[in-house]
Amino acid sequence: MTAIQDEADDTLGPAWWAEDPERWDLLCFEAAHDEAGLPLDRWWKDRSDVLEALILAPGPVDHDFACFLLDQETRFHRHCWGFSHSIEVAALLLTEHRRSDDVWRLWLAITASFDTWCGLPHRLLLAGGGTARTVAHVAGSGHDQRHNLLQRLQEIPEATDDDVTVLIAERRRYYSDALRELDASPEPDDE
Repeated sequence: MTAIQDEADDTLGPAWWAEDPERWDLLCFEAAHDEAGLPLDRWWKDRSDVLEALILAPGPVDHDFACFLLDQETRFHRHCWGFSHSIEVAALLLTEHRRSDDVWRLWLAITASFDTWCGLPHRLLLAGGGTARTVAHVAGSGHDQRHNLLQRLQEIPEATDDDVTVLIAERRRYYSDALRELDASPEPDDE
């Protein structure tokens, strides 16, 4: 059984996961290693299935659930090598809330590893209201990463709130279209 059932059985659909935080434990990052000693996350596939279902559903999702999912993906990417698009999907679900204070959680995701630094769009950091509002929020905080984040924000091309709205919509559409295309493609065994 996977974390998401087919559409005919909505018992484990996106709403089921979001409505009860006690269920979220089933999606928690759990560090492990395979037979070759390579790092993995025992629950990555279930969490990925949930993220895919959420990006296909109209948003936004519950803010606390979006925070939880991005936290788990960040932990996963700190432990494992490489980049999975699941972390960007989790970041997108959070950015749709457009809250200035979410910049810190997004910054943790971007700085989780070399791969997340290269793979995640840094303009998502501006989701709380574009460049001016985000810089003002970060500059006015006492966060221990304030200096590092301000330095990075100065390197990102300036963006308005409308620019960020377009970016988030484009990235969501990209993932939704890609997943729908995959679902429409026949499996190699089907031919």
